[in-house]
Amino acid sequence: MIKRYGTVLLLLLASSLVWAANEPRFAIKESRRDSNGVTFRTAAGTMRIEVCGDRAIHVVASPTSEIPSPKVPVVTQPCRDSDFQFKVGKKEARLSTAAVTVIIDAATGAVSFFSKDGRPVLTEPKEGGKVFDVPSVFETKTWQVQQSFLSSSDEALYGLGQHQEGIFDLRGVPIRLSQANTNISIPFLLSSEGYGILWNNASLTDFNPADQSIAIDPSTGKGKFTTGAKGVYGFVLTSDNHDQLVLEVNGQRVIDLQNTWTPTTASGFVELDGNKEYEVSARGGKGGVQLAVRPPDDTTTFRSEVGQAIDYYFFYGPELNRVISDYRRLTGEAPLFPKWAYGYWQCRERYHSQQEILDTAADFRKRKIPVDVLVQDWLYWGKYGWNAMKFDEDRYPRPKELLDQLHARDLHMMISVWSKFGENTDVYKRMKNRSFLIPGDSWMDVFSPQARAAFWSELKDGIFRDGMDGWWMDASEPEYDALKDKQTSLGNGNYLRNAYPLYVTQAIYEGQRATTDRKRVVILTRSAFAGQQRNAAASWSGDITANWVTLRRQIPAGLSFSMSGIPYWTTDVGGFFRPKDQYTSEAYHELLIRWFQYGAFCPIFRVHGYQSNAEIWNFGSEVEHILTQYDELRYRLLPYIYSAAWGVSKNGDTLMRALPLEFFSDPGARRVSDQFMFGPALLISPVTKEGATQRALYLPASNNWIDFWTGKRVSGGQSIIAKAPLDKIPIFAKAGSIIPFGPPAESSSAKPDPIDLRIYPGANVDFTLYEDEGDNYDYEHGAYSEIPIHWDDNANRLTIGNRRGSFPGMIKRRTFRVVIVRDGHGAGKELSSVPDVTVEYEGRAASVHVRRRL
Repeated sequence: MIKRYGTVLLLLLASSLVWAANEPRFAIKESRRDSNGVTFRTAAGTMRIEVCGDRAIHVVASPTSEIPSPKVPVVTQPCRDSDFQFKVGKKEARLSTAAVTVIIDAATGAVSFFSKDGRPVLTEPKEGGKVFDVPSVFETKTWQVQQSFLSSSDEALYGLGQHQEGIFDLRGVPIRLSQANTNISIPFLLSSEGYGILWNNASLTDFNPADQSIAIDPSTGKGKFTTGAKGVYGFVLTSDNHDQLVLEVNGQRVIDLQNTWTPTTASGFVELDGNKEYEVSARGGKGGVQLAVRPPDDTTTFRSEVGQAIDYYFFYGPELNRVISDYRRLTGEAPLFPKWAYGYWQCRERYHSQQEILDTAADFRKRKIPVDVLVQDWLYWGKYGWNAMKFDEDRYPRPKELLDQLHARDLHMMISVWSKFGENTDVYKRMKNRSFLIPGDSWMDVFSPQARAAFWSELKDGIFRDGMDGWWMDASEPEYDALKDKQTSLGNGNYLRNAYPLYVTQAIYEGQRATTDRKRVVILTRSAFAGQQRNAAASWSGDITANWVTLRRQIPAGLSFSMSGIPYWTTDVGGFFRPKDQYTSEAYHELLIRWFQYGAFCPIFRVHGYQSNAEIWNFGSEVEHILTQYDELRYRLLPYIYSAAWGVSKNGDTLMRALPLEFFSDPGARRVSDQFMFGPALLISPVTKEGATQRALYLPASNNWIDFWTGKRVSGGQSIIAKAPLDKIPIFAKAGSIIPFGPPAESSSAKPDPIDLRIYPGANVDFTLYEDEGDNYDYEHGAYSEIPIHWDDNANRLTIGNRRGSFPGMIKRRTFRVVIVRDGHGAGKELSSVPDVTVEYEGRAASVHVRRRL
């Protein structure tokens, strides 16, 4: 589809219609304003700037006279904001909203963004940053579109999905955006300067391209290169997805990924002296390696292999939480998961029979260990063939009875499904006969609406009708770059290489939503793309190895994913590839404990392991005790978590919040990559070093903090050493917080009454307690309740406001136990034995003065 914006143009500069070779391609010739933007005719192309809101601007630059529509509809809301001013002059054109000003240089077409007070936020280089048909050292030798911006040396950049190198601040780092097991590529970027960029292109994309190739001797894995200027050099190492991606520069390890599965590429950086020869050593899979380097450069660049136009969205906060909220407003809000999805997920590779699942369920309930989800991994299809979308009745004789029995125990079930089919399966034959597969492959052509509908129909008839609750959408990249050079129903697969997971999750989400509104959609998938949050999809970090380095890297991986605009993420707690002596190894048990403690505060809390009986009682009594304590804590926090999840859906909030996201104005928080806020109140500092009994951490400024375990108050704006014995990780609550703390529960369906309202004093604060039926879409039509809670710190007064709304099964009369947290009081995971005040609440406003005790 091609957009045309009329023929009547305002003459801006007198010029020839012929593009002179020495004239910038995007030198402005004419412009035309319409209801929501401005179209510019340039020396050799067209540029369109649309206003999507006071703080959101869409820029498209085409080398032709036409503005093409994107092949992948990441943005679902049209830009229709007409409240802007536009002025033209001899040197520049200026478009202004209430929050930002966009200035276009008339001579070069360079675009710059400024805040309302005139502060430069993001600018192209003076000569312009838009380039077409760019030479590349990777794959095709010419990539079609490129956009560059200036980047100051003190800027920090975040997001772009989930990557495994442990890099948090992406400024100057070359990264190849491609999908692979353990690697998720989302072209959304956040900046410490207060802006976000959505690069609206689904093809293979290089962020900060590395254009200097380094020859590697295939027999030795060694090579040499000579630096130019002194500074930080970024490297991209490419291989064949197996075993390792390792790079050393003069003996210093710069890239170090070692795993059964690796991404196609890995990135690293190191500061090097100028004009000096360096020796490199590179190792990859059996297919060999390719190495390229990016010299120091104060620019940020996106380059895509194919594209009809440069296309991006600019978002301005300056608060980064606001940037993400505005991004979701355009790309789709994240639906609320059912309440059970915020509980504990028991997953392993794998359960082998219906009876084994039922026995595991009974064991959890007998041991009174909280759990909500049991997950069936692959091969349940047995004799019917790969991903046959039905159970082999030899081992699963009565699937509906299995699910009914789980539901009777307040348990839910998720099942592994793929969008690839064994050639001996009936579903493969049906899909192939209807031309619903990628030509020459067994992967579904998810870009066909008819194929997506057929896929859901197979799932519905084979599995969903028996009562299945959730979908584990495995290998949704798809594996091994299956779209490269293939033809799809939406066109050449090279245009779509990163978008497959968006469409495959759409198939399930839209199919289930059309089937019923009584069961909320839950999808766990191994890959993601921009906008995927609208499909009720969470992602996990892939098939990773159980070691301390990998655990440590999951924290920045998850934070980067959340800063890419998608709120739900998890990891294989304990690692997927585990040691053979996992049940008896004390060294592994320490790793498992620390990983589980971290996992309890991920948006989705899920354990998993390859060839593992991953139930927590299989690792000895000490491990079982500690893990159960954190599992129970997760369930005590469910009123807080579910209310925070409502903020994700209603307000575009983020559940797992990197410190730069939450404390935008605190320079000390800018590069903290191993701590995060869980919801608005809790600061989580996982322990990721073997043998550690303490850890250094940063307490953000502008707040005081209260130790969750002791109730002691600590000043913010400083680094401290916190105690971290094996059974505890440091957790601090922000002074000026309210946390609703529920009673003991074995499942999310337990009645949340009474609730301890833990008040962490130090500032005024508001909290909204959200509740609904837990698992249908009636909340979209107003069937929910909100209870506003306000703490006045100066007056020591708590006000519980009038309840707003109602729903079937709502607790009409409930007990709130008010606890003012202080040293030795209201601390830890247990309910307080003596609350400061008790409020019997029936939905009408109540206000109580709470005496603070020393």
